[in-house]
Amino acid sequence: MGSPTGVSDEQPLQEFTVIDSDVHVEGHIPEIAKMVAERMEMPYSHLLHPDKGSGSYGFPRSGAHSEIPGKMSVFNFEGFDPVLEPSDIDDTLRAELGVDYPVINMTPMWDVYPDTDQILQEMPATNDVLLEEFLDSNDDYFGSISIQTREPEAAVEEIERLADERQMVAVLVHPGGQERGLGDSRYDPIWAAAEDNDLAIAFHTTATGQMWEMPGIIGSMSTMPELHTLSHPYSMMWVMTSLILEGTPAKFPDLNFIFLESGIGWVPYMMSRLNREYSTWRSQAPLLEKMPEEYIRDQFYFGTQPLGEFSKRSHMADIIDIVGSGNILFSTDFPHFDIDNPETIRGFFSHLSEEEQCGVFGENAIDAFGLPI
Repeated sequence: MGSPTGVSDEQPLQEFTVIDSDVHVEGHIPEIAKMVAERMEMPYSHLLHPDKGSGSYGFPRSGAHSEIPGKMSVFNFEGFDPVLEPSDIDDTLRAELGVDYPVINMTPMWDVYPDTDQILQEMPATNDVLLEEFLDSNDDYFGSISIQTREPEAAVEEIERLADERQMVAVLVHPGGQERGLGDSRYDPIWAAAEDNDLAIAFHTTATGQMWEMPGIIGSMSTMPELHTLSHPYSMMWVMTSLILEGTPAKFPDLNFIFLESGIGWVPYMMSRLNREYSTWRSQAPLLEKMPEEYIRDQFYFGTQPLGEFSKRSHMADIIDIVGSGNILFSTDFPHFDIDNPETIRGFFSHLSEEEQCGVFGENAIDAFGLPI
């Protein structure tokens, strides 16, 4: 197990109730893939078995490669091993980094899989692994119900199956591979099931999830930084645009939408851009009763990671103020290579009042996810 560097003897953020809105258990890690496979039937239990070709972790384990002399960094970590059991969360994320309540997801990319029968089996198996192997071990853990969207009725059944589980607080959707934008009415039954069961909707991107939507662009890229720079915010811009202009938040006014692992820097631009486009094309968004920016401020939340860096640090404070402290959720992306250091992240929010900081690091997540704490 790796350990953080530059962290004081005292826990960072110890004066706050700290909720990490984006903690990962990775289903493609062989040990976790085996747990999922054991809950599936042939032939898919065989295909997912770690001895039969399960995928491996292809990203660097350390953020140290990002250090640039004279430039601030939000990393400062040696890197972490994958989360394989609850102790991996307790020993590092909670004991060393000061997180009180992790919200765990498994981020499957099911909508890009070719075999629908596989994803319909893998969906409940994956959720059962999260529930039985992780959430059941600690009442302070929370999780998201992972769903596919190719078969909305099956997704609704899965939501209903797990909605009464106290520690399941959101429905997780991976943007990428969908036949239509996620604001399309074919997905309304999913949003209705979440709203009816007081569950938030969490969107979580991956570095390669958008290659089905923009294959020409991805095919022309030469390096991983190009891909990683664009894939996450592009995915979320498309989700936000589709949801807003198809009127999804207007149709489901009690539903919270949470955007994870794309930072917050893209949000002010989208607020202003959507306002402008709606002003021009109002007749094509007839369900909206107020400006797009207002729906975003009322129902949308954004995880901090990756918070981003400017050469002039104060510029991040400007973005935080535009997005609004009440719409921001602290997240680390633990245990990934580009995890944000909680001790350093706190500095970006030092211009806020104590009440606003409490919101960012915990209280906002209680509201967004409806956490029973």
